[in-house]
Amino acid sequence: MVDIQANPSAPPSWLQPHEEIVWVGETQYGNRGWGSGLIVTLLGALLVMAGVFGSSFGFILVGALFFLVGAPLTYAGIKQGGTRFYLTSFRLVRAKRGTVLNQISRRIFLGKNLATFLRVSQAPSGKYDKAWKKVVNFHVDVLDPNSGNVLMSLGWVPAPSVQVLETISQVVYCQYCGRSNPPSNNACSECGASL
Repeated sequence: MVDIQANPSAPPSWLQPHEEIVWVGETQYGNRGWGSGLIVTLLGALLVMAGVFGSSFGFILVGALFFLVGAPLTYAGIKQGGTRFYLTSFRLVRAKRGTVLNQISRRIFLGKNLATFLRVSQAPSGKYDKAWKKVVNFHVDVLDPNSGNVLMSLGWVPAPSVQVLETISQVVYCQYCGRSNPPSNNACSECGASL
């Protein structure tokens, strides 16, 4: 799941001149996933030990099943924890602890149909926020518009974030002055630089 952060506390050190952050999403899987996985793993280990000491094959079997389910959850949660996604004026970035792990230039999406580079599927059931309002989440994959291969998976994203991501191909930013321009422009309307 990814939460919106409208104003990140400090701009990342990898930002280029005139590059602005449009959207920030942060995985929550690492905060909750590894803890839940660890609990399931420990419960499995406890059941296995109870089965061994109590000579109960059923406890051993159920414990092994819990352990086999919990261990990958713990690993995935630790691996994904703290990953942030940034949509900037120039690129889409996946970063962890200030280090860029993956980035995609916004230029590859220009003039492309939204369906060719953004795969969005709705979650089967909605979750509720702290105010008990229903939150609709979508699973979002960013695809290569030419091949259809997955370039970056953003995981579960709330609806307002999907709306921001859908603007990727609708605006072109000048890399020299940072001015937003319509995708039909060949030159920046502010400084005249080639887009």
